[in-house]
Amino acid sequence: MDRQRMHRLGRRLVELSRQVHLEPQDVTPSPAEELILGDVMLYPGSAVTDVVTRTGFTQGYVSKCVAALSAQGLLTTGVDPKDRRRTVIEPSTMLVTASQSRTPPLSEVLSDALGDDASPTNVMAMLDELADLLLR
Repeated sequence: MDRQRMHRLGRRLVELSRQVHLEPQDVTPSPAEELILGDVMLYPGSAVTDVVTRTGFTQGYVSKCVAALSAQGLLTTGVDPKDRRRTVIEPSTMLVTASQSRTPPLSEVLSDALGDDASPTNVMAMLDELADLLLR
């Protein structure tokens, strides 16, 4: 695989992942905002510094995105009860409810993308194996 093909594959996987979480009428967050939303959904109650560590973005950028997403009602922030100097981030009730009620299974998204070319189950297994290798 060459660099260009790997880049195209990454972009296609991002496109498919966005279909899992969004409806056509939704406002589409930037890829960075989407990564931050996903991180907060996986790790609710995280401090900004935790999100910075996991996403690789700068603290200023994460803070800016969190403020914008909070203004849109997608995230909530509060003071960490253990360390009052830190801000913790939670997904809003609206985000959690929308995600639970409107997220199609990944197998459906992959099945639509693949047509009859491959089994979504096999593709998900290959993607899991790749993630295990690359996301250590």
